[in-house]
Amino acid sequence: MMPVHINDIYYDPEKQFCGMYIASKASMPDFDPTIELLNILNKNKVCLLSISSHRSEDVVHNFIILDLTDKSKLKENMIKNIHEIFGSRLVYFECAESGVPGLIYNVNGYPVILNVSGHPMQVAAMTTSGWKNLVIGMIRRYKGDATLMLWNMGNDFGEAHGKFLLEIKNLSDKNRIMIGLAVLQALGWGKFDLAECDEFGKVVVIRATENFEELITRELLEYENRFLLGFFVGLVSRVFDKACRGTEVKCIKLGDPYCEFLIK
Repeated sequence: MMPVHINDIYYDPEKQFCGMYIASKASMPDFDPTIELLNILNKNKVCLLSISSHRSEDVVHNFIILDLTDKSKLKENMIKNIHEIFGSRLVYFECAESGVPGLIYNVNGYPVILNVSGHPMQVAAMTTSGWKNLVIGMIRRYKGDATLMLWNMGNDFGEAHGKFLLEIKNLSDKNRIMIGLAVLQALGWGKFDLAECDEFGKVVVIRATENFEELITRELLEYENRFLLGFFVGLVSRVFDKACRGTEVKCIKLGDPYCEFLIK
C-alpha cells in the first residue's frame, strides 16, 4: 500500500513509528541527557526521524520519533539502555504508539511533525484557549444558533475527512474509522476509542476523553459537544455511504467517565 496523506497527516501503513519522551536531570558537562540519548540510538542502530528538546531548570525534556519498522525488538533494548545509563537521573520516561501503524505520535498521542503538501513541518495549530475564545464568542453572539453552526462546521469537516479515508484501498469500514480517530488524536482533539462498530447494522459508538470541545466549554454545563458530534456523523455517513444521525449519550460534565457518541 502506498503512503497517503489524510488531512495533512502522513500515513504509511508499512511503517512502525514510536515516540519516546524522556525527562532527566542534567549535570553539565558531565552528563548531557540529549547526547547520551543520541549515543544510545547510535548503539542500537535505530533510525531517528526527529528530536525536540527543552530545559526547565536542571531537567532536560527530550522527545524523539523513531522508525522501528522490522526492528520492534530494539525498543526493549533501548528502554533497558536508557534506564541503565540514566539511572537515578531519570525523572520520567514513556513510550507512545498511536495504536494505528503508520502514524507519527508524541507522548499524548499527538504529532510533532505534519506533512503539508509534501513538506514536513512542525505542528502549528490554534491553542485550546484560541478555540475557547472562538466557541464562547459564537455562543455569545449567536446564542442558540451557535450550536447548529458548530454542528454544521463539524459535519462538513467530518465528511471531508471521510472522503480521504475512502481513498485508502483494501480496508474495512471499521479500520477506516479507527484510522480517522487516530488522525483526530494526532491533531490534538483528544483521545478516542472506537467502542463499537457494527458494519452490518451500521452502528458506531465512539468514546472520547480529554476532548478539546468538552475542555473549553466546561463551565457551560448545558452545552453538548456539537462540533464533535457533527464531525462523527459526517465521518461515519461518508464511510458507510448512508445518511446517519448521532446523539451524545454520555458526557463527562454529567459525571460520566467519558463522552460517548452513538451514530447510526
